[in-house]
Amino acid sequence: MTASVLPGLLAPSPLGPDSVRTTFDRLVDPAGSDVDRAAILVALAARPAADRELALFAAEMRRRARPFPVPRGDRPIDLCGSGGAIAPSFNVSTVSALVVASAGTSVVKHGNRSARGVCGSSDLLEALGLPVTRSLPFGGASYRRFRIAFLHAPLYHPATAVVADVRRRLGVPTIFNRLGPLSNPARVPFQVVGAADVPTAAIFSRVLARLGVRRGVAMSSDDGCDEFSPRARTTAYVWNGGAARRRSFDPAAWLDSDDRRGPWGPLAPALAAEETERILAGGGGARRGSILLTSAAALWTAGAAPTFGDGLAVATAALDDGRAARLLDGLRGLGRRFAREAS
Repeated sequence: MTASVLPGLLAPSPLGPDSVRTTFDRLVDPAGSDVDRAAILVALAARPAADRELALFAAEMRRRARPFPVPRGDRPIDLCGSGGAIAPSFNVSTVSALVVASAGTSVVKHGNRSARGVCGSSDLLEALGLPVTRSLPFGGASYRRFRIAFLHAPLYHPATAVVADVRRRLGVPTIFNRLGPLSNPARVPFQVVGAADVPTAAIFSRVLARLGVRRGVAMSSDDGCDEFSPRARTTAYVWNGGAARRRSFDPAAWLDSDDRRGPWGPLAPALAAEETERILAGGGGARRGSILLTSAAALWTAGAAPTFGDGLAVATAALDDGRAARLLDGLRGLGRRFAREAS
């Protein structure tokens, strides 16, 4: 089976739509072997990055996804990271999603468990008491009521389940690390996405624009994180209906010193949930600083704030006046009902 696609993957010429679809078919074929899937994933990882080719794979993954429709006229934003960064950080985009939604901007966040790290988005949400990994109806209900939904990737991309074990056993980043941030089933028009390094951030900006994301920010920090850093400069590619322009964000220009101090690294799910509650209750530190910067970028990107600085002010208010904490409480109350139905 693999013999029919490996020669094309090992050749230097770009893959076209038919080759991408055939390769994807081989990867997710339940009758295929893990040896075949591993060979394809390794061959894909060895290929040079090409915008058009990655966009074709992302479009193929979107085509096979279970859709998440939003009402006509809604324009939600996604906040996510690719993982695989040199210096893993706290679940910044997940907590930022709560801040952004509490400030009045619709959010459909795509995420997953951590494949190799300490705590992924879905791990944290589960520890916070939200049934995102077990209940498809919960996502629709939370969006209707609170204008925020967390889409656990395996529920919305069931075809890729057969690849999960091989990815874990390979223990290295595969094409799916890049496809995750590019394949939101809601096909959002706005996105803030973290990348493992600056070249990948540049690629994400171009590919997401190809895929129809009208405005967005793709960033990577100088200290090796796929988030806005509270301590080092972050390089971002910003686009708005055209070519992306490169910008540099110095946290010292935007954050108080208290929001640039203290630990910033990842935590196990239970501890990450406690830290989330502390930050939503008004706690400071570097994790809060990164959340404020990410939330500011999202509010600015979605058009809820005219400038990045205005977005920072809106995000700070949503944290400090308790709106984000109240949103989490509301989601938990709703989630308890769906958790009972799913058990």
